Parts: sequence; C-alpha cells; structure tokens
Amino acid sequence: MVKFYFKPRRRRIHIKAKRYIPRKQKHALTFKIVCVFLILATLFVLLDIPIRPVVRENAKYIVKNEVALMINECVAGYLQENNIAYTDLITVSLNDKKEVTAVGTNTIAVNKLKTDITNAIANELKDSRGEKIRVSLGNLFDSYILDYIGIEFQVKLTDYGFIETDILSSFKSSGINQTIHRINLKIKVEINVNIGTLYQKETVETEILLVETVLLGNVPEMYIK
Repeated sequence: MVKFYFKPRRRRIHIKAKRYIPRKQKHALTFKIVCVFLILATLFVLLDIPIRPVVRENAKYIVKNEVALMINECVAGYLQENNIAYTDLITVSLNDKKEVTAVGTNTIAVNKLKTDITNAIANELKDSRGEKIRVSLGNLFDSYILDYIGIEFQVKLTDYGFIETDILSSFKSSGINQTIHRINLKIKVEINVNIGTLYQKETVETEILLVETVLLGNVPEMYIK
C-alpha cells in the first residue's frame, strides 16, 4: 500500500518596511506648512480689508430693495384681494348744499388693514432665504479691466426686529374747487442682515398709496382722525 504525504504550503508574507524620515526633514516639512498657512492667512486679511466695506454697501442696497419690493407686493395683494376703496377707510360729511364739512377716518377698518398688512409682511420676512450678490473686483481696485471679474457672496435676511405702520393723509389742490385726498401707508421695518461672518442691522422705510379721491367744493381744514 502506497501512502502519499502532502505537506501544507506555507504562504510568504511580505512585510513592507517603514520608511524612515529623518527628524530634520520632518521639521522642514512642518516649517513649510506653517509658512504656507501664514501666507494664505495674510492674503486673506489683505483682501478682506478692501472687500468688507464694498460687500456691506452692496448687501445693504440689495436687501433694502428686496424688502421694499416685497412690502409693495404684500400691500398691493391685500388691497386687490379685499377690494379696498376710499369709502372703506374714509367718511366724508356733506351739508345740504353738498359741500364737504368734515373728513373722518373709519378707525376699525384702518386698524384691521394695518394689522393684516403687518402680519403679511412678517410672514414674508420669515420665508426669506437670502440672495446672492456679486462684488466686482473693479470696484475694489478701481480698475475697468477687472469689472467683469467678481466674487459671489451669500446674503441672508436672518431676522427682523420690528414692523411699524402708520396712516398718512394729505390734501392737494387740483384745479378750481377740487382737492385730491390721498391716504398713504408708511411702513418701517428693522431687519438683520447676515453676510458670511458680518452682521448688520438695517432699517427699510417705504410709503405706499392706499386710496385717493377727488373732493369737489371747498374742503375744510379740519381732518377728523
């Protein structure tokens, strides 16, 4: 009887030797990394100094325009949806000769209008996601060549402080025995703007025409609020 014996084949394991880096090379590499970091930090600071005021001014201009446009759209939408007319807000008293004797305000209707518009503006401000602004390098270095090269920054409306509304009434003569009576809504909003690590407060003020009419005859100087 023949027997066969098989010995298990041993696998060779290749062990890679660790590369030894001299201490002097480690120190040189660390020194180079620190130098590169310092150079980049210096360049960042040198660029940040002229860019910061330009970004602030651009952000201020853009955010104010966006908020003012949003306020106008809120007011226009409310007036159109509720069909607000002059007679809804103002009461005009006439005598037997149909002459204007007094002009008064419908306080309940005016207060409701101010409250509804304030709430609508507040809701729009909460939903604001921010806008991107582009700052041209030509503005920074006063160069026409660099006008088409720019950097984009994210501008966000993070919060709002207060919303004030006030009703303004004005009378303006328009021809013989005719007076234009306008009712305007003055709106003042304080907002907080975030541009990267920059935070600033801005105040947006706008005045919107609500209703107007032409009053015939002599209008008394007394205006009853």
